[in-house]
Amino acid sequence: MDSNCYKANSKTKYEAYFDLLHLKIEEYNILLYNTYNMDEKGFLISVIGHSKRVFS
Repeated sequence: MDSNCYKANSKTKYEAYFDLLHLKIEEYNILLYNTYNMDEKGFLISVIGHSKRVFS
């Protein structure tokens, strides 16, 4: 595991993140169905899924 990831992985930091997240959700009146989970790559427009092709 990367040392930066190890150092960032603590209960206190997770609690602070989710407390701040909940405050912002309430502040901007964000509805739960308008929240999305994204990774480092973000959102790729027009990419629905991966496709595999087999060629001879």
